[in-house]
Amino acid sequence: MVGRFQFCMMAVLIAGAAFAAEPLVTNTVFTAFDTETTGFSPKSDRLVEIGAVRFRGDGEILAATNWLVNPGIPIPFYATEVHGITTEMVTNAPPFSEVWKAFVAFCGDSVLLAHNAPFDVGFLKAELKRANIDAPALPVLDTLPLFRAWFPHALSHALEPLATYLGVDKGTYHRAEADSYHIIDVMEVGMKSRPQLQLQRLEHDAGGLIRLDGKVH
Repeated sequence: MVGRFQFCMMAVLIAGAAFAAEPLVTNTVFTAFDTETTGFSPKSDRLVEIGAVRFRGDGEILAATNWLVNPGIPIPFYATEVHGITTEMVTNAPPFSEVWKAFVAFCGDSVLLAHNAPFDVGFLKAELKRANIDAPALPVLDTLPLFRAWFPHALSHALEPLATYLGVDKGTYHRAEADSYHIIDVMEVGMKSRPQLQLQRLEHDAGGLIRLDGKVH
């Protein structure tokens, strides 16, 4: 018969084992990604670029790439003024359906990060629907609420002013691969004071996982 003391010790050991089993952010592989578009509406606008940087939570960069996407419609001048991508630049680019395959292969089984993720996820879901591709259950964390939780005293949590506030401003913005790197730069600052941060806590601070198939974890 197990006594009360032995039972309590067993409970502590089991809880400790469960706690220890929770992966650390520093050991987790992420893909920071960003999109550029012809406008703000997933229904009427299209993707023109996807950029992605695969990295480990300890800051090690594993791979980086970007894809221009042929949107099938002209890029308005006001969109070009933001990201610098012209209609001529994407004329010979592949369509979304081809870029999507490469993007999924690049991400692998990593956890995706996007700043203001609902915007990027909304465009990806709209493009998948137009291409008759079933949306996968890729996990995405939104770094906007995450950085709001980590840096509550910043006046703005948009990437450019936040990077400036934290002293990691490296120039180019509003291009997909560059903004993906900015996400990592800001995350590195936050991780300096959180070396033992667990993935579960990261998910909590980011408001939970968003999945491309529409489910929220």
